[in-house]
Amino acid sequence: MFEEIFEEELARESVFRDVSKLLPDYVPKVLVHREEEFRWLTRIFKPVIENRTSQKVLITGSVGVGKTALAQKFGEKLVPAAKGRGMQLDYVHVNCRKQKTPYAVLVELVQHYNPRWPCRGLGPEKLLRMVTDWLNKHDGYLTLTLDEVDFFVQLNGPNLIYSLTRAVEEFGEPNRISIIAISRDPNFPRLLDTATQSTFMHNVLALDKYTAPQLVDILKYRIRESFKAGAVDEDTVRLIADIAARWGDARLALELLWRAGVLADEERVDVVLPEHARRAKAEAYPEVRREVLGELQLHEQLLLLALARKLKASKRAYALTGEVERTYRVVCEEYGEKPRGHTQLWEYIKRMEGLGIIDAQISRRIHRGRTQRISVPDVPVAMLEGELEKLLKARE
Repeated sequence: MFEEIFEEELARESVFRDVSKLLPDYVPKVLVHREEEFRWLTRIFKPVIENRTSQKVLITGSVGVGKTALAQKFGEKLVPAAKGRGMQLDYVHVNCRKQKTPYAVLVELVQHYNPRWPCRGLGPEKLLRMVTDWLNKHDGYLTLTLDEVDFFVQLNGPNLIYSLTRAVEEFGEPNRISIIAISRDPNFPRLLDTATQSTFMHNVLALDKYTAPQLVDILKYRIRESFKAGAVDEDTVRLIADIAARWGDARLALELLWRAGVLADEERVDVVLPEHARRAKAEAYPEVRREVLGELQLHEQLLLLALARKLKASKRAYALTGEVERTYRVVCEEYGEKPRGHTQLWEYIKRMEGLGIIDAQISRRIHRGRTQRISVPDVPVAMLEGELEKLLKARE
């Protein structure tokens, strides 16, 4: 029986072409909307290659803005560029949330050069000395990225950062270590001593949150890499981008895209639709607040039910206010209520948007008046329809 299940699952068609291209650790060939930041890093590190100097850089930004991918992509290009100019340079990327102690960070660094080196019983100073000795002996240089360094310093204090930035002064040798520090907290340097603060003050790269249009571009690029042609509906892309744009988070956008694809596969359909994205959002980050729905006025509930039904029937991510208004009149007739006027409905929409139940945007297309596109980003519309019907029945 299990062999049959196994073979059946292997034979099933999927919307995915290469799902690995959506995983968090994957670094794409192109970092969409991070070209200028990559150019900035290249300018900063130009003296490292040309003059054999060192640099200290701080990259800051919130979750999902591409800090890690930018550093990894830069390291990937930096090493061969240095080699082509006769320079032996290594790039090492250390996640300080995984390597939580100075000892663990330095052991990873030491073992990059020689996994057989014995590290037990050695203190941080001795381990750092082993690294600098190797670099001097082989005329090598190192660019070390300390990812999530703010977490590390809060846990351990600033001594390791100080030692890394002052290794040359302590040992009286050429400065061969450059550092890229990655921090979510833009005020991270305040955690350091005054002398170490000064090493990062002049080279700070603050990454802005992604906008919805930028997230659309990022998603489209990843879709070409990971999905079969035509497998993701255009409205689905825009809806996911709008959801993730609240936080400017590309990581969230890619996670929702992956989850939506999985849901499409579970249903054995060949296109990822907006409802899959809503379900993905609800399952990953549930925000169905029944108490908020229950506190809505009667006609707010009726209007929201009309929106849910319109989106469910159309299978689109958005509905125009005129479309929702027409469906609302039908819903009012069903429940024996007199429809409210256009101005009052506009007030309902603004209030529900303020409560975070819906998203409303001015339509990009040319329409008369104040036509808006309305979406329900956080919950499957079929589920919302069911909840509202229960609440309306209870009112009766």
